[in-house]
Amino acid sequence: MKLLVDGVFFQINNTGIARVWRSILTYLVARGDLDIYMLDRGNSPVIAGITYIPFPTNLFYYCADDSILIQRICDHYGIEVFTSTYYTTPLSTPMLLMVYDMIPELFDFDMMQRGWMEKDTAICFAQKYLCISENTRYDLLSFYPEILPDKATVAYCGDDTLFTVRPTQDVVAFQQEYGLVRPYFLFVGSRVQHNGYKNSQLFFDALSQNHSADFDVFCVGGEKEIEAEVLARIPAGVGCRRVALSDEELSLAYNGAIALVYPSLYEGFGMPVIEAMASGCPVITTHHGSLAEAAGDAACLVSGTSVEEMHDALLRVRQSGYRETLRRKGLEHVKQFSWEKMADQVARDLLVLHDEARQGLYDRFFQRWRQLREVQASVDF
Repeated sequence: MKLLVDGVFFQINNTGIARVWRSILTYLVARGDLDIYMLDRGNSPVIAGITYIPFPTNLFYYCADDSILIQRICDHYGIEVFTSTYYTTPLSTPMLLMVYDMIPELFDFDMMQRGWMEKDTAICFAQKYLCISENTRYDLLSFYPEILPDKATVAYCGDDTLFTVRPTQDVVAFQQEYGLVRPYFLFVGSRVQHNGYKNSQLFFDALSQNHSADFDVFCVGGEKEIEAEVLARIPAGVGCRRVALSDEELSLAYNGAIALVYPSLYEGFGMPVIEAMASGCPVITTHHGSLAEAAGDAACLVSGTSVEEMHDALLRVRQSGYRETLRRKGLEHVKQFSWEKMADQVARDLLVLHDEARQGLYDRFFQRWRQLREVQASVDF
């Protein structure tokens, strides 16, 4: 079965979605039952066994034209099924769409931005959907009730073997390199997002209630400069800085932290939670979105709305007995998350989709859809 993957997300960013696809593509190749092609728009990972096709950068301005060109590639190479790393579509090749989250829809993003319009287009076009959590599947079906429930499956993201318990000497060397001479709380990812759904203010407000100055805050990734309003909440004597780390370094940062603090009010999955647990790092997070699924009973769960509750959690996680309990539970909990399992679900969905398409179930839809996109392509937006 010939599969075409649009590597469009790799041209955009190298964040969690890129990691998902780098991980599962390796397992999809290893299965041996898929002949995989990838549209390389730039920065695509080099994975042995994939045929790469140079392809124009997606500017999200001429999306219908992009779809027409994708379909030409499908026709030329005899592609039987298609998937995209980020909301691009063909015209008449059956498509499995991976759905990461419904954050823009839930948090009042400007859905008239072209990128989000194309997300809507991809959801309307796709014949099957793979959601990365039960919560994401629930939200997808809530916003698109016309989707039949059996068309949307769930597969959790995996635990990357890079994130593991590291030798003490490696962790100490990392801390010395970055000047981490005191215990530190770890904050990973964006601190400021639309409508504040990342909820970082709760963490920093809780810090402002702490009169001790015997720890630091280590922010990894996210905005390049720590915001003035964040720094204003940091107690005197507590260090707070932001760095960019490789995955190797991030694993070491998890290993040495008091805890990962991840107070988000919504995530499609919440990969930092399982990365931290796999690295033996206790986690403080909320039960919102899919985080309850990612964390299970292995994290310190807070409501995400109470500064006092977060403050108490920061104090509690510094108790050695409680930290060890979280550490042990986390290492056991992450065993259920596997990139291979996720890749197997992708392959099963693709096989079902391929069989349905061969039965002609989507022929009439594809005919009308092609007409629609060709009309859109003829209009100068």
